[in-house]
Amino acid sequence: MRGDEKPVRASDWLVRLHDAPGDAGLRERFDAWLAANPDHQRDWAEISRTYRLMGQVLPAPGAAPARKAELHSLRPRRRMRMAVAGLALAAGIAAIAVLPGQLRSGLADQSTGSAETRQVALADGSRMDLAPRSAADVEIDAIGRRIRLIQGRAYFEVATDPTRPFVVSAGPATVTVRGTGFEVAETDTGLEVAVRHGRVEVAAGGASRLLEAGDRLTIRTNGDIMEDRSRADEVAAWTSGQLIARDRPVAEVVAALRPYAAQVIVLSDDDLARQPLTGIYDLRRPRAALDAIAAAQGARVVEITPWILLLSKKI
Repeated sequence: MRGDEKPVRASDWLVRLHDAPGDAGLRERFDAWLAANPDHQRDWAEISRTYRLMGQVLPAPGAAPARKAELHSLRPRRRMRMAVAGLALAAGIAAIAVLPGQLRSGLADQSTGSAETRQVALADGSRMDLAPRSAADVEIDAIGRRIRLIQGRAYFEVATDPTRPFVVSAGPATVTVRGTGFEVAETDTGLEVAVRHGRVEVAAGGASRLLEAGDRLTIRTNGDIMEDRSRADEVAAWTSGQLIARDRPVAEVVAALRPYAAQVIVLSDDDLARQPLTGIYDLRRPRAALDAIAAAQGARVVEITPWILLLSKKI
């Protein structure tokens, strides 16, 4: 390979072998690539397993060249399109899952896209920080201060005003304050409210709770309400570009990282997803953060395509 050439990846071989299944020379070059490095073998094993889960048919590495009709009856150009489409399937599924939120955020007063954060100065002197893939409506007038979090995550530094409570509504909860710093977030498991300083009152399920600095309230999607505590200075650490995990399942940490990544992150192993994880990760470098998560778990990250990253156990 010349110095100016890009290394050939497992996904590149996948497309080539699908396009020319009867090419003996191509098969020999693939076998040489596969034998050259154990990492190549692991990458091929990962992409093979992922593709089989998708219901696709892969050329078996090391097998004798097969006749074209035995592997595929489609024309070469169509086969290549099918291969590329299969590789994009996971990204497409994730995009469909995010689409309803994108439609809602398009109508919001303030919104952010993937890997985008925004700091909004509000008319009353308060500040709202929006995490990636977040949206909110803002209504501040002489009568009151009202925010509706439509999706995602937001942190508020509220200017004190005894005459106008600052009210944030999100999902099943309403948060009321007069001057404090707190976070409200919609997650896969429910709604979270956490306080960095001051006090907030959270009304949900016909009852209200008073939270102070370091308190965290979670209203799960099944209606259960849980309270716990954390370090107050770690609330909304994402506003400083940090993802702080303390004995949290890998799946939750990866879910918190996804909005900051340009690629779709696929977590392929349920056992790995449940493993506890503790660490501090840089949200400004999501790929490096994912690599660090993998290293902490004895796992690995495979680039299936430039748009899809697979986190899985080492084979």
